[in-house]
Amino acid sequence: MGARSESGLNPNADAASKAQDASRAKQYDRDLIARAAEGDMRAFEELVLRHQRRAHTVAYGIVRSAEDAREVTQDAFLRVHRHLKDFEGGASFSTWLYRIVYNLSIDLLRRRSPGRAVEFEDHTDLSGAPEEWLPTRAERDPFASLDRARLVEAMQRCLDELPPHHRTAIILREVEGMSYEEIAEAMEVPKGTVMSRLFHARRKMQRMLREHFGDEVPKTAEEREGEEAT
Repeated sequence: MGARSESGLNPNADAASKAQDASRAKQYDRDLIARAAEGDMRAFEELVLRHQRRAHTVAYGIVRSAEDAREVTQDAFLRVHRHLKDFEGGASFSTWLYRIVYNLSIDLLRRRSPGRAVEFEDHTDLSGAPEEWLPTRAERDPFASLDRARLVEAMQRCLDELPPHHRTAIILREVEGMSYEEIAEAMEVPKGTVMSRLFHARRKMQRMLREHFGDEVPKTAEEREGEEAT
């Protein structure tokens, strides 16, 4: 019996279709960049319209201020326009754009708090970790039964508490759906560092949400191990 092609009934077909759509989108961006680099302002305006909302989402996820996120997004596209001819096309335009947004956001945070270091926490490289060391899907999304409005509010507060590098990794992975490799390229760090940031960010968020929701949120692996050891 042949594979059913309806959406949702054939995961392989759905994945192939999404990959084709992504490939077409990347090629269309490259065409717009080439035209914009030759002075076509309409092409550049279309490029901005295609990506400004998501760029603003990433910027806001890092700087946590709508006004600052708008500033970062505007500066990012100004920088893109100045360097259109430098785009080599090896990565997607969105990855290149997010790298600029990320760097501008970190610069803004440093200016906002001069003399205060922007926090890093990358002490665990998980690039070669066995599968059982990494969060399971249930641990990454253990909140399905919670009230959505309460959860969104609590998660926003959790994001505020995370270091900016952890917030960036979470936003790029969970909101933008980027791969570890794409995030590594955007943040200009090794893949293992990205995995470490996501690992620690998810653990921190889960612990903070447990403080807010109590037993409605499953315990982290570390909490369960601690209880077993006592």
